[in-house]
Amino acid sequence: APSRRVPSPIALLAAGIQKLKINNRMVTSIDLTSEHGYAVAVILALWFQQNLIFVIPVALARHKFGIKPPTLYPRDSEIKALKLSDDEVDDYMRTQRVHQNNMEFLTAFLPILMISSIMFPVQSSYAGAVVWLGRMVVAIGYWKSPQKRVWGAWFHFAEYYIVFLGGKTAYQLISSK
Repeated sequence: APSRRVPSPIALLAAGIQKLKINNRMVTSIDLTSEHGYAVAVILALWFQQNLIFVIPVALARHKFGIKPPTLYPRDSEIKALKLSDDEVDDYMRTQRVHQNNMEFLTAFLPILMISSIMFPVQSSYAGAVVWLGRMVVAIGYWKSPQKRVWGAWFHFAEYYIVFLGGKTAYQLISSK
């Protein structure tokens, strides 16, 4: 007799496609494997990178230069009132941009990484780890000077590969009727 288990919403978003008929509708159930654990680990590593590794320098720079939240980028009047030199302003701005740029990147990237991990957890994990490393190299370069942020631009190759895997995942789910 066919399985009558009711899949959870999480199970509907994982890998290992199985077709089930529930309430006269065909649904796709997906089983999580140990390989998905690698994808989860990379996603968590990206979160830690953003919320610890890239936040701490911003907090330290804010303290050092007296720039209070919610100010992301100080106005000329604030720079003058704080008596910040051009170098101090540049140091703060680069530190803030590393954090802000990565946050902008992750809002689009993390969902695509999660989607690609449904069907391709190992490939997505490896590519995600390359993105993590590349983003770290971008940050180290940017902390030194804006021109040096290109040091890690190679991470885009892994990013585009993950987008490809996300598209392949969509195709496989659509064509598994």
